[in-house]
Amino acid sequence: MIYICGDSFSASDFESDITPWHELFECTSLGIIGCSNLMISQQVDFAIAQGAEFIIVQFTSCCRFEHKLGPYTIGNLTTNDLNNKQRDILKNWTVEFFDLDNEIYKNKCIVESVLTRLQQSGIPFLFDQGGFEHPKWGITQKYFTYYDLHRSKYNLWDYGDSKLYRPYFHITDQKIHDKIAEYYYDQTR
Repeated sequence: MIYICGDSFSASDFESDITPWHELFECTSLGIIGCSNLMISQQVDFAIAQGAEFIIVQFTSCCRFEHKLGPYTIGNLTTNDLNNKQRDILKNWTVEFFDLDNEIYKNKCIVESVLTRLQQSGIPFLFDQGGFEHPKWGITQKYFTYYDLHRSKYNLWDYGDSKLYRPYFHITDQKIHDKIAEYYYDQTR
């Protein structure tokens, strides 16, 4: 079985007419809208434990966190089930305590740990940095070069159309989904 681990770019949206790339070939997607790299790490551990034949990993932004009620993204607290008081607490925490440089480093460590575990598992895999501090933004383009052999030719975050369209933060062009599905299908054979 092929497992896909990731954020909203790997999740389905049942209100959309688009057939997402991961539904165009036989696989199991564990993608969760808004999830953090730590949650993606847990998805990968699950896929390894299930004896996956191939794993595709789509990492995400370091501005995503997990809490007992589910994931949340800094600057976008409307995508979860928090009440107004909880949203205000998180907004205040972000203003007072969030340190972008430390979060980038922490998430770099998480991603490297995942890639190392994948490599040690012996299960074939591909990954993309996704929204993890996109390589075009500077120093992060040097991250994970040790694993370049496993880097996907597609970073799905490059194809997101707009926050205004559904599926949320997804690709709204079916032709792009078809092209990405064909690539991953070929890579997993």
